[in-house]
Amino acid sequence: MEWELGTLAEKLGGRLRGNGKRKIYGIASPDTPQEDFLVVAWDRKVLSSVPATTPVVVPPGSAEEGRDGIELEDPKAAFRMLLDLFATPFQPSSGIHEMAVVSPKAELHAESYIGPLCVVEEGAVIEKGVILRSQVFIGRDVRIGERSVLEPMVVVMDRTVIGKDCLIHAGAVLGCDGFGFDRDSEGVPAKVPQVGRVVLEDEVEIGACSTVDRATVGETRIGKRTKADDHVHVGHNAITGSDCLLVAYTGMAGSSSLGNRVTMAARSGTADHVHVGDGAILTGCAGATKDVPQGAILSGFPARDHREDMKAQVFLRRLPDLAERVRAMEARLKVLEESKDNR
Repeated sequence: MEWELGTLAEKLGGRLRGNGKRKIYGIASPDTPQEDFLVVAWDRKVLSSVPATTPVVVPPGSAEEGRDGIELEDPKAAFRMLLDLFATPFQPSSGIHEMAVVSPKAELHAESYIGPLCVVEEGAVIEKGVILRSQVFIGRDVRIGERSVLEPMVVVMDRTVIGKDCLIHAGAVLGCDGFGFDRDSEGVPAKVPQVGRVVLEDEVEIGACSTVDRATVGETRIGKRTKADDHVHVGHNAITGSDCLLVAYTGMAGSSSLGNRVTMAARSGTADHVHVGDGAILTGCAGATKDVPQGAILSGFPARDHREDMKAQVFLRRLPDLAERVRAMEARLKVLEESKDNR
């Protein structure tokens, strides 16, 4: 993959500095610059360590005289665009690999790709441009929307629906039983059948080794453009709005729900039936045990207002000093009491 610097400037809408014909072969970090790789620097201070021969993408007025580069207002946004331009996505030819197993009762678009050791069961519908990389299991009556990509070892259980332009990373499991058990009269866990399904709306991304359980009845639903990191768990009948971010080790208990644009930071969680309002943020390790208002920022367990929790953390750190002061006061009181007794 290579681009001329001038062509990149046009695509980014920036101002070209220096040799527009210079070939660019990729993006490099400011810490490890390479001769014909672009360094993107939205902080001008990092340029001091970048050799003058290295091409750069920088804010206006930052490129010194004689350096090849591109100047534009938002280098950070340009960084995302450049990574996309230099990416080399897996683009196989359409068709079914000879080592795949596909039911004759499945419906596959001619422009889809079914890779080696994949299994597609009866009633499944695979739409145009779908890619199943390898060792992907597709259960009965599953539907996968156009241009969605499923990486190796993904499992999609019966009746799951995946929208258009979704990306399911390696090892993710969609549509397994929700965790439903009741104790019988003798206290033995009795399984509650899980007969619902999972629905992923368009442009959803599910990280590696993440799980989305099917509903007891009805649906477990992931809203449009929601992104789940690796090792995320979404319980049965949980629902997210659109544009949510679920960071690593996040967990949503059964029947909990998120509004739109909610962020759940690493290892945060929701209790069952809790609703988190639009735009709210659960910080790392926060546990929401009751409904969260729109736009709130919560920390701790049980989760509460972030500023209140930070104050509490400050007091907790002072406890050893406070305990020592209390012991000293007790010792002085004891001395005073003993002196009174001796009078």
